[in-house]
Amino acid sequence: MPGIESEKLQETLLDLLRSQEREKQLRDENSAILAGMSAMAGANSKRQVFNGLLSVLRKYIGFEHALVLTREDENAPLQELVTTCRFFESSTWPVGNTFVRSMNGESIALFAPSQVSEFQGLPHEMFQYCHSVLLTGVKVSSGDAVLLFLHSERGQFSPQCRRVLDRFRPLLERAIIDIDYRERLQSLVTARTQELIHSQQRFKDFAKTVGDWFWEVDTDLRFTYISSPNLANHVVDNDSILDIFDEQEALKKKLKIKFGMKEPFEDLEWQLPESEGGLWISFSGTPYFSKQGKLLGYRGTAKDITNRKKRLFELQEARKQAESANKAKSQFLAMMSHEIRTPLNAVLGFMDTLAESGLSKEQARWVNQMDQSAQLLLTIINDILDLSRIESGNFELYNTEMQLDESINLVASQLHDQAVKKNIALSVNISPSVPKKMVGDKNRISQVMFNLIGNAVKFTNQGSVSIDVKRHNQYVSIAVTDTGIGISQEAQRNLFNPFIQADGSITRRYGGTGLGLAISQHLIDKMNGKITLESTLHKGSCFTVYIPITQSLDESQLYEPVIENSLDHSLSILLAEDSNTNQLVAKLMLEKRGHQVVIANNGKEALDILENNQHQFDIVLMDISMPVLDGLQATKQLRQKNINIPIIALTANAMHSDQIEYRKAGMDGFLAKPILTPELNAMLNKYQALATTE
Repeated sequence: MPGIESEKLQETLLDLLRSQEREKQLRDENSAILAGMSAMAGANSKRQVFNGLLSVLRKYIGFEHALVLTREDENAPLQELVTTCRFFESSTWPVGNTFVRSMNGESIALFAPSQVSEFQGLPHEMFQYCHSVLLTGVKVSSGDAVLLFLHSERGQFSPQCRRVLDRFRPLLERAIIDIDYRERLQSLVTARTQELIHSQQRFKDFAKTVGDWFWEVDTDLRFTYISSPNLANHVVDNDSILDIFDEQEALKKKLKIKFGMKEPFEDLEWQLPESEGGLWISFSGTPYFSKQGKLLGYRGTAKDITNRKKRLFELQEARKQAESANKAKSQFLAMMSHEIRTPLNAVLGFMDTLAESGLSKEQARWVNQMDQSAQLLLTIINDILDLSRIESGNFELYNTEMQLDESINLVASQLHDQAVKKNIALSVNISPSVPKKMVGDKNRISQVMFNLIGNAVKFTNQGSVSIDVKRHNQYVSIAVTDTGIGISQEAQRNLFNPFIQADGSITRRYGGTGLGLAISQHLIDKMNGKITLESTLHKGSCFTVYIPITQSLDESQLYEPVIENSLDHSLSILLAEDSNTNQLVAKLMLEKRGHQVVIANNGKEALDILENNQHQFDIVLMDISMPVLDGLQATKQLRQKNINIPIIALTANAMHSDQIEYRKAGMDGFLAKPILTPELNAMLNKYQALATTE
């Protein structure tokens, strides 16, 4: 009995010792777990968390390296999350049956990893650490995770190691979840940081590209931000934005007002001192507020606008040069106007006198054609010389009762010889439906016909040119058809623009200014008509003019030239003219109408005559361009002497700008050379009526 009791006592003592050892082991493990969790709680990175976990497990498992693999998609391979061996960094692992078992919570010890599919494809520098492997898996928020313990020797992980992993699973899960969370958080921070860096770099690149500086000030107008303290060659080292403009009081005052009114401002210009290059800076800004509407300050841009200012200055200089060139052109045209009109005045004057000298019918017809040709020439000269009037389309029509067929036949007869020389048939076909008489400006219509028919003859080398006149409801159509060189579709688009011809080479071959069609279109538009064109290259062209039919007009619309003087009162006229020919023409025209004429050869003679005998004369016809003293200066001196006799400008300088100058000098009227009978009669009637009432 005593022996049996002794054995039972020994067994009880042995169980007690075993129980005490298990309790001690549990206390140690719990202490290790608590220490590990405490270490992980104070960790600042995933590496510190991982090292804290491994420091606990090393007391129970003998491993050389450890590795955590994760995946977010169950169909994706596993990728390295954290490791103690540099050879496993950024590695990718296929998922086979062994990894699937571990991810389902099983702890596995591999004694022959080379026989496992997940390890068979590893490179040598990695597999040399994998001759013994202990692994287990956990579930994390982002997906699956596998923890591997590695050893370069075989048979290092016993079943006891697997039980350790099972007992430490809560710590393992906590550590891997923490590592995964920190990794994702770090990735997010890295991505946002990279985006911020890119955004900042993008902002800097854009700022450099647009050449702007960006600034921000608080409510005290002190700088809180400036993208670059170097504005052009000026260094901004002031605390307040207003201190920059100490030398620009006007600009500083404007800024104070804007800031005080909390208003945005744009393009306030500031020029740097000449010592800093004299560059121009443009300031723009706007106030910004908190969500509660409280003013926080102002922000805006500063831009170097020196190049813009330079271009503006260059444009202003170019404009001045263009105006100077235009003035020179006007002076040249005025001179040309005088030089052309002066001899033409004699031609028209003598033809007018010749027409009333008792000619035969045939001679009278010749003189009539000469007179109409000269009138047409005068009209063309007027348009070419007054380019500004042509470009603006500011034409005045003088509508009278006219015979359209007569105007067209006249132009055709004038161009007949040219057609004969080129062996071209020139024909005119006028439909009986066309009115015999209609109201219009015959000179302008003749001018258009002269241009269109003249072009047809000029650009036709063989074949014919026909003019077909028909009536279409309230319009008369005049179709000028030729078998000439034709016009391409591309050239037709610009054909009616000034100074444009269908082909640059045509100008050299055929001559011409390119103004004719542009003038013609302006004239027809003024008549409320239109011009159309149909043309085929190398086959010919057809220009068709449509003119509205007007057979009667109100007296206010109808230009009725006065043929004869309706008053008997004879005027005493002082004619100041230096040209002997023009003196003779004007004197013949005036004396034929029953007036007395005294001649002065220049402005000085006219001034002397009027100072002593101003009451002897009713009006003065004053030429503008004369030697000794010109007409303008003579008129000014007469007005200064309070000599108020009516003075009519008699000149070949017929542009509108000239007429304005004549009025400013004190002249009462204007009579252009060549002197036209209707205009002369109208002027004489006016002053005869005034003289009669006095």
